[in-house]
Amino acid sequence: MYRSSARATITPAIPGRSVLSLRKPREAPPPRSAPLDQEPGFYEDGGVWLYGNVRALKGNLAFVASACGEGERTPSQLDAISAEAMRFVMSSHVLVCGVQNRAHQRAAVVPLRWGAPRILVLSGGFKYHFGENLDQEPFRAARLWRHGWDPLTDLAISRRAPDKLPTFAKNNPTIDRMIRAIVRREWPGLLFAAPSLK
Repeated sequence: MYRSSARATITPAIPGRSVLSLRKPREAPPPRSAPLDQEPGFYEDGGVWLYGNVRALKGNLAFVASACGEGERTPSQLDAISAEAMRFVMSSHVLVCGVQNRAHQRAAVVPLRWGAPRILVLSGGFKYHFGENLDQEPFRAARLWRHGWDPLTDLAISRRAPDKLPTFAKNNPTIDRMIRAIVRREWPGLLFAAPSLK
């Protein structure tokens, strides 16, 4: 599936002498033959894999800050996360969230109730989260609201290739930082180029 080639390079060591070195083979992502809402693709400018509705990146983005961070949430805190997510969805924001713990999942399920778009930032490849056919919602509570992943409505973003495993961390500061950077439009090469993605 991936192309790989070792490259021999001649590196100057001392003036007048050279050393032959082999660089580690680099895996190249496979070329995409369909739109991102039909087939995942690597977006080199942003250094991420995308799958779904890239137009969601042009929306009014928001995230639930209290869903980020460490620690388990109490039932009342989870209710507050749902309520804040609801306020964002009702004010036409596109919610950006993770799926790695109950706090993020509570935020991620709210747009499903209203058919609103959302952006999921994932720690693993799309096949782990959405199944081999890329057609399942990534967690049980979401499946109560929608029978399968809808790439025409939602967008998934991951730094890992589609067949890679996640980190399995419930508290994932990397995902939280990615969410903040996406919402604040501070992810170089990703958000500003989104209108040209097809």
